[in-house]
Amino acid sequence: EASAASAGRGMLDSVFSSVRSVSTSGIEADMNESEKYLANGIFFRAYPERLTALLVTLVVEIPVLFMISGGSDKLCSLIGRRRYQLMMAFLPLSSAISGNCGLQSSTLTTRAISHLHVTRGSYRRWLLSELGAAFHLGLSMGAVLGIIAYYAGGLDAAFGFTIAASQFVSVLTAGLTGTLAPLVFTFIFHRDSGKWAGPLETAIQDIVGSFAMVVMSYHLLLWLGPAEVSTEDYCGGLS
Repeated sequence: EASAASAGRGMLDSVFSSVRSVSTSGIEADMNESEKYLANGIFFRAYPERLTALLVTLVVEIPVLFMISGGSDKLCSLIGRRRYQLMMAFLPLSSAISGNCGLQSSTLTTRAISHLHVTRGSYRRWLLSELGAAFHLGLSMGAVLGIIAYYAGGLDAAFGFTIAASQFVSVLTAGLTGTLAPLVFTFIFHRDSGKWAGPLETAIQDIVGSFAMVVMSYHLLLWLGPAEVSTEDYCGGLS
């Protein structure tokens, strides 16, 4: 019994020693990074790391440009000019909601890492829990936005369901990227997630959100059957 108790105490000491060492090294690294940034002038606060992160974001966002400029013609022809304009008006609204969800997930995950509530050994459980929360948030906000779209689209059920589905996909993706980015940049790349995670999260969320609202919506409406488009509402026709 004495040897078992001694072994147990030794194991606990080892665990707490490891936690203290990880905590100390993490705090020291954060302090060094913060002091280095504090000592920088205005020019070196902007260059090169923060500018690089923004340039990477620009490159990653380019597919959004092609999706909206190239894939929207077929969608407009399918649902008519009025509903198409309405759908494009829902795009920044959906993006803002999913971006807020991603920011929540990122902030909570970063805080959990700093308080050692999330480690290399427990990140899977945290990731699954946050995905579950994002799933419920996506259902809730998708339902709200879908109801608004249903009435705004002239009681068009297919249009409302499409907007709801796009919002659900956007929020679920935002929850995933918002949770995953701090984990990846902290545990794998050992980089400051504040500089890199945010811009890349936003870029991925914009790509998925635009894909859901433009490409996925087109195929969903094609499958569900859109409402009849009047002659004066044809895209390219006379108003």
